[in-house]
Amino acid sequence: MSGHEARAGRGPGEGTAPPRFWQVPEAEEELFHLAPKFRGLRVKVARLVEVTEELDRLSKLWGEEFGASDHPDAARKKDLESQASSLQAEVETELEGWRKRGIEVKDLSTGLVDFYALRKGEIILLCWKSGEDGIRFWHTLEGGYRMRRPLSPSERAGGLDVLPTPRSAPRKG
Repeated sequence: MSGHEARAGRGPGEGTAPPRFWQVPEAEEELFHLAPKFRGLRVKVARLVEVTEELDRLSKLWGEEFGASDHPDAARKKDLESQASSLQAEVETELEGWRKRGIEVKDLSTGLVDFYALRKGEIILLCWKSGEDGIRFWHTLEGGYRMRRPLSPSERAGGLDVLPTPRSAPRKG
C-alpha cells in the first residue's frame, strides 16, 4: 500500500508528526482490512470485562481472605488474573500497532476510528464511525467527533496534502 510516510516522530501531541498521513481512499481500504480485527478486539475486550467482573465479585464475596495462597479460590483467582493480564496486553499491543501506523481507535465499542492526514498544511484526523459508508468527515486534533466537518469531493478522492519528498543529495564523482 502506498502512503506518505512522515519523518520519525513520537506523535502530534508531542510536537512531531505521526508516522503516516493518509489519503481518504487509502484509509477506506484500510478500514476494510481492519473490520475483522475490530471484531476480534471487541471479543477480547468483552472477555476482559467478564474476567474483571468475576475477580471483583469474588473479591467482594471473600474480602481480604481472597488473597490468601491457601484460599479455596486461590487457583481460580490466579487463572483469572492471568487471563486479564494476557487479554489486556493483547488489546494494547494491537492498538499500539495501529497507532504506529497513524490510526487512532477512539472508541472500540462504537467503532470510532481516526486516521491522520494533512489538510491545507494542518495535521487533521479523518473520522469514521462504524456504520458509515466511507470516510466523509474530518476534524482538528483538538476538535473531536462533535466538531466533524465534511470533506470536499476532491479531498475524498485523494486530494489532501502530501508531504514533500526530500530531495536526494547529489552524488559525488
